[in-house]
Amino acid sequence: MRPFFLIPLLIATVCVACGDGSPKSPAPPSETAPPEMQSPIVTPPTVMITSPEFHTRRQVLETTGKIQFNEERLVRVNAPVTGRVVDVLAHPGDVVDAGLRLLLLDSPDLGTAKSDYAKAVSDLERSEKAAALARELFQVKAIAQKELREVENDYRKAMAEKERAASRLRTLGVPDAQFSEIAARTDTATTIAVIAPRGGVIVERNVIPGQVVAYGQSDTPPILFSIADLSAMWVLADVYEPDVPKVRMGQTATVTLACCPGEPYEGRVTYISDSVDPQTRTVKVRVVVPNRKRALKAEMFVKVAILTDSARVLTLPQSAIQREDGDTFVLVAGEKDQYDRRPVKVGADLDGVVEILDGVSPQDHVVGSGSILLKKTAK
Repeated sequence: MRPFFLIPLLIATVCVACGDGSPKSPAPPSETAPPEMQSPIVTPPTVMITSPEFHTRRQVLETTGKIQFNEERLVRVNAPVTGRVVDVLAHPGDVVDAGLRLLLLDSPDLGTAKSDYAKAVSDLERSEKAAALARELFQVKAIAQKELREVENDYRKAMAEKERAASRLRTLGVPDAQFSEIAARTDTATTIAVIAPRGGVIVERNVIPGQVVAYGQSDTPPILFSIADLSAMWVLADVYEPDVPKVRMGQTATVTLACCPGEPYEGRVTYISDSVDPQTRTVKVRVVVPNRKRALKAEMFVKVAILTDSARVLTLPQSAIQREDGDTFVLVAGEKDQYDRRPVKVGADLDGVVEILDGVSPQDHVVGSGSILLKKTAK
């Protein structure tokens, strides 16, 4: 019974909503819509105005070079005497100190040198006794002064011969402490130790046990060992003739390895060659570079950047530069919020700013950011 009771109520409700059913004309639109009905206004981002500023631009000469050992701290060890190699005591890569034994030689020349020294000591003792006797005889007028002079001359010759023989032993590396044993003929060994004249790292070895090495038979004796100081290396850079006037002594240079471009090595120019290579038409420029962790190896090819000069240049931020249809320009702020396009000539990029060669001056006010939304409205 409940549904039938609700039907009349629904019909009455519909009639009230419809009114009299006559059509009504739509209301004319108002000339100004209420504020809440207006479209939101898009405000451009904040425009930053800046002026061109001066920055220091470094002028760099880029070239290539090759690493070499520091020749001023490189020593090459030759055989001090002819002989046969008994044993090799050092190897490439070893770090050695001055005086360390490198190899042992069995040399007949050492035996000869010891024999000469023993003979020279004996002759000196005999000459010294003869000179003392001659002085006594001369005092009692038993001999003439001429004979005394001859005896004293022989004594001086014997002294010189002893010094010569001793110098030869020192050249062969025999210490002075052994001279007394050699003079007494109790030390007749023919084995000699070749020692390192300077500390460093052995970078080359050209000798093996049993090899016979010669001394004094050529102008270029064979190199047995090469010992280098690897704390610093030389970099020989090739500079072409037109760039030579830009390079000066003491300039800073940066060396970069092909394997590690992000780890530069900084040094200074210490030498500029006075001759031009006839083949490459380049001048050799030497840069001394600290060798961190011994990463620099001889004969490596590297990139070299020499800081030749520095200059003050006018710059603007990258965001201020606009490009359109092949033209490069900036927006210069004028009066009454007007912006004018002004063509500019740009140079190199310098750490987030651009070098300005022509077009604006430090007195101009340039749109630094937000110019991308203003360039369509600019004149």
